[in-house]
Amino acid sequence: MTRPHIATFALIALVALATGFVLAGQIRAQLLTPSNQLARYQALVRNVQELEATNADDRRQIASLRVQIDGLESEAAARSAATQALKSQLSDLRAHAGLIAMHGPGLEVSLRNGVPGPDTGGKAGYLINFQDVQDVVNLLFAQGAEGIAVNGRRITPLTAFSGSEGQIVIDQGTPFTAPVKIAAVGDRNRMQEALDDPSALPDIRARQVQFQVHLTLEGSADVALPAYDSSLQIPHVSST
Repeated sequence: MTRPHIATFALIALVALATGFVLAGQIRAQLLTPSNQLARYQALVRNVQELEATNADDRRQIASLRVQIDGLESEAAARSAATQALKSQLSDLRAHAGLIAMHGPGLEVSLRNGVPGPDTGGKAGYLINFQDVQDVVNLLFAQGAEGIAVNGRRITPLTAFSGSEGQIVIDQGTPFTAPVKIAAVGDRNRMQEALDDPSALPDIRARQVQFQVHLTLEGSADVALPAYDSSLQIPHVSST
């Protein structure tokens, strides 16, 4: 066999060998691809499962936190409601004690001295005295007054009335004389009916006839009362 023929056969053999390698590589790639796809699919499934587990834990934590938040909000609302109730009670107590100014519908009562005449029992019956003021104040409170002021001085549950003939002293204030203006905030109709009742304030009624003592009243849509401006201590009383 000649040398050219040998070279030709050798070239054909090399080409065949190369073609075999290429075919083998293609066959191998085709055989490995499904396996890699399966592995990737299994890895993806695992990732999804892990994410689902993580999400489930997160959802449980979120639900738990929501329960805690709801509980805290309920407690805060309860505390807020209790605080508001206490504030309202405190405001009512302060108003009842006369510690805050107030205004509202009510009436004004005026007391003025009468005409001098024969004294009865050693008293100048024509003069308005502290008992008269005290009687009117007590009647108004009994008939729904929420607050009262006498000549601009706020009356409290601890207020004391005193004085001598024609002089009136409230607590430890400066003495004053008639005319006296009593302003009251509250149920105007109820207070007015009580003052118009002929059986109420019998001593003043009798002196109205005998000495022309004056007791007049006027309703108002807005009566203003100042806050109490002095000590709440009762005179001549000390703690033991």
